[in-house]
Amino acid sequence: MAEDIKKLREQIDRIDAKILKLYEERMDVARKIGQYKIDNDLPIYDAAREDEKLEKIFEAVGNEDYADGAAQLFITLMQVSREIQEEMSGMEDDFDWSGEPVEINLESLGGFGSDAK
Repeated sequence: MAEDIKKLREQIDRIDAKILKLYEERMDVARKIGQYKIDNDLPIYDAAREDEKLEKIFEAVGNEDYADGAAQLFITLMQVSREIQEEMSGMEDDFDWSGEPVEINLESLGGFGSDAK
């Protein structure tokens, strides 16, 4: 049984390495977007874009048991992207991002709520 968990943990390690590579790639693109926003005098935060992104996540998630976690993951990714862009722009960060993760109402976002079909 110890070998089984060892193999599973090795599999997790391989997946985590892929996630890390994709995370770095995403942040590189977020920096390019940040520079575009700075160059074109656009706001860093785009609520409509983030809402649209979360809607797409809810539509794309294959296992509804993972919907909340997927939403939290992407909320965090978008938050980190904003922080990078704000730092690039020299904005004073008025937000304290060190608090608890955002609580979201999945039903209001059209996700997997009790009434969702």
